[in-house]
Amino acid sequence: MSDFAIPHAAPLRFVKKRISATLEYAIVEISFDQIPTIGMLIEAATQSSSGILNDEINGRIGFLISLKNIQMIEKPKSTKYQVDVHLDNKMGDIRALTFKIYDNKSLILQGAFVIGLQS
Repeated sequence: MSDFAIPHAAPLRFVKKRISATLEYAIVEISFDQIPTIGMLIEAATQSSSGILNDEINGRIGFLISLKNIQMIEKPKSTKYQVDVHLDNKMGDIRALTFKIYDNKSLILQGAFVIGLQS
């Protein structure tokens, strides 16, 4: 089974491998065919959340509900990154998460998002 229970396929599947994970935190490798836009990086962060939520998903689809405090720290310059994503809260089928995206050890983008899982 894949590390990521998501329906995305290339070229919209940005997650490559789960480096480590717990029930509340995951480190995920992501990559792109070109230098990513902020939208591509945010999509990759939301896809990375399935590295944590994989066991909860059970064939359900997750939908991005909101974004919050998105901060571009540095302009993207490469095609391979690491996402650190943390599950901050869950209530019913709603999950609130925060993320940081790194190029090597340099912080590129950070923020928060909410995902709703299909009932």
